[in-house]
Amino acid sequence: MKKYRIAVVVSHPIQHFIPQYKSWSELKNVEVCVFFASKHGLLPYHDKNFGCKVSWEGMQLDFMHEFLSGAETRELGKNIDSKDLDNKLKSYKPDIIVIYGYSQRLQRRALKWAKNNQISVCMISDSELRTQRNIIKKFFKSLILPLIYKKIDLFFSVGDANEAYYRHYGVNDHQIIRCFFPIDIQYYDRILKDSELVRQKIRKQLGIPNDHKVILNVGKLVPWKRQIDLISYSNSIQSPKNKITIILAGTGPDEDYLRRQCKNIGVGGVIFAGFVPPNTLAEYYCATDIYVHASEHEPHSLAISEAIYCGKPVVISDRCGSYGPLDDVRNGLNGFVYTCKNIEDLAQKLNYIFDNPTTEIDMGVKSIQFSRYHQSLAHGEALKQAISIFKMKK
Repeated sequence: MKKYRIAVVVSHPIQHFIPQYKSWSELKNVEVCVFFASKHGLLPYHDKNFGCKVSWEGMQLDFMHEFLSGAETRELGKNIDSKDLDNKLKSYKPDIIVIYGYSQRLQRRALKWAKNNQISVCMISDSELRTQRNIIKKFFKSLILPLIYKKIDLFFSVGDANEAYYRHYGVNDHQIIRCFFPIDIQYYDRILKDSELVRQKIRKQLGIPNDHKVILNVGKLVPWKRQIDLISYSNSIQSPKNKITIILAGTGPDEDYLRRQCKNIGVGGVIFAGFVPPNTLAEYYCATDIYVHASEHEPHSLAISEAIYCGKPVVISDRCGSYGPLDDVRNGLNGFVYTCKNIEDLAQKLNYIFDNPTTEIDMGVKSIQFSRYHQSLAHGEALKQAISIFKMKK
């Protein structure tokens, strides 16, 4: 039986995509080769938004891959490219090429090569229409995107908002396959086996009593992530009887400002946990009761996908791209959506879950149910669907 050759063209090794490539490479009758343009991320680097050195430990590239010439020194950005890609693709002879958006020169090069050689293309992106954009940008997108999207055979969508974006620019439903962004499910399953012990460990480290409810937020401390709204919520409930603690996992330029806004830093208020490495993050989800994402700009958050995989109810702003009838967060089922920047609305949703233990449990169960299906799509089922479609076309 024919082996389908899949070429994945990507800027650099990205921590949460690595497990997906391994899963894809283990599918029956599928061969995957990932072409990286840069080695960025394999070694520690300074992240200006986190404001610290970041090291993605444990990235095992145990699947077929190649680094394009110049990868050792190539910087990231929209201009990232490698002429070496053309020859590499010619030599590999793929049946399908997977690209990530269109903004990078590297991705446009891959698309051009595919069209010149009559090779099928799947695109992955997390674009959505919920983020406010200026009218000029909207106008140029309305002219350019339909032309680009006509060259794409199939789209791996990451959620409801992403699919609405594609449809807005002329993509037909039969071209869209739901895939979702992957997380490292093997790592998470290993931690979740001992979730209660892990929960106690992290709470002990942070000094949080067992009878406290914990709200977690993961992300860089930057203005658009709006951790300030969680701090405002915490300030509004300060009293001797308060048993709600908020954990902010992340660092960034807003940290000093956010600290100054807190009435209470520490247990019963806001704990600044600093940068939490990916190989520890699952433990923080285990120690949490509700995950909150307050961003005013967030296409499709990896943290939300991780939180629901850990069985947590999730409350997110209506600017996030992770909610919808078939998405990570389904309003009223495994969490709530509130109006961005509206602290009263946020508080109402949080308090409802805290005041109704059965609801909290039911939402957690739904999160597990949804996330297991979503990750099955990300780790192989979506790719198998794409291959079946291309087979039928031939």
